[in-house]
Amino acid sequence: MAIAPQSKPTNTSPLTSSKRKAMEIKKKALQKKAKQKVSFDLQQNLSVSYDPKSAHLTQPPNSQAKSAAMELAKEVQASLPSEFPSFVKPMLPSHVTGGFWLGFPKKFCDVHMPKHDETVVLVDEDDQEFNTKYLVDKIGLSAGWRGFSIAHKLLEGDALVFQLIKNWKFKVYIARVNGLNEIDGALGLLNLVPCGMNLSQIEKERDEEDMDQDKSLVVFNQSEATEGLRFSQSVVEFKNIKSIKDFNIVVDDLVIDSEIPKHFQIKYYDLCRSQNMYLHENLLKGLNVKLAVGIILETVTVSDAIKACKVTTTRDDFETWDKTLKAFEEVGMKVGFLRGRIGKLVGLLFESSEVLEVRRNEQVKAKEELRVFNDKLFRVKEVIKNLDFEIESLKMKGEKLELVFCKEANAPW
Repeated sequence: MAIAPQSKPTNTSPLTSSKRKAMEIKKKALQKKAKQKVSFDLQQNLSVSYDPKSAHLTQPPNSQAKSAAMELAKEVQASLPSEFPSFVKPMLPSHVTGGFWLGFPKKFCDVHMPKHDETVVLVDEDDQEFNTKYLVDKIGLSAGWRGFSIAHKLLEGDALVFQLIKNWKFKVYIARVNGLNEIDGALGLLNLVPCGMNLSQIEKERDEEDMDQDKSLVVFNQSEATEGLRFSQSVVEFKNIKSIKDFNIVVDDLVIDSEIPKHFQIKYYDLCRSQNMYLHENLLKGLNVKLAVGIILETVTVSDAIKACKVTTTRDDFETWDKTLKAFEEVGMKVGFLRGRIGKLVGLLFESSEVLEVRRNEQVKAKEELRVFNDKLFRVKEVIKNLDFEIESLKMKGEKLELVFCKEANAPW
């Protein structure tokens, strides 16, 4: 279960002690590296200048450098007080250059994290505090992570130690992959993850985290490296594409196939084939790549949902899909055929029911009018009945009157 809030550590607190231990480990690691003379090329692995827009283009660190960072992070974790739960997180390309999403180990979150979205505070080595957003459904941090990564110049292969010191506050240490092996406290206050982030890659990384983690330690999986984006030499006209092997997704002269999972590529190819054109070919120039990826992924998702819908599908679902596709149309995505299908389905499913509802309302209104008419008819019948009785009475009086009249008329003078 989650640990109870702790008071601010003093100079004699376990946190201060762990900080000293972390620095000692840093010095020992530096000495150890100096003696071992680890053979990886710092000129290739060290990014001299850091630009988040081009960081993914730098030469990725080799496995030896990554292992060294992980080793150091594990040593730092081992030095921390046992009463404060912690875990180690190696940095993947998507953590530091792409969607800037940071997934937490699921087992750790099940035990120590809240069951609802919450603000999580990250504390650096100078005890400065910054807010991030923890999303329970996504099991990780969204708002706050991009700024953290950029502010601390994180690279693929860096290993971070997260130590939970309060509800919901983490002390964070960084083991650098670039050969300097510095241990830094780290964080930052950032922007929300853009809606077009590569969610499938995040899901993949989270699944592998669940398999690879050992208690609070996440083991780095070397197979998760991606080839990244590349520039397109030319775009093949769609009419010349014969199969999925010839199909490349090019947005603003960038081939973004590596950002889209294979099964999504196949489904998207089928959609384009059905219309005999690239659905994305008119997307706005300069559109964020991650946003373009998100639009393509969501287009495939909506098309699958349309195919799978039933007569029990609600009108709200259809309206949500249509609004989403309409927004995509406004930035150039050719999804009019999907909106057309939604319109037909809505017509089949809801127009007849709407006519039925109108007829039912008319029936209720007619029955009400009949009830009012019957009430009036009953009252009229009562009036007629009373008039009949009065008429009969008057007839009887008339007959008696005639006899009296005749008798009076013939009476002797």
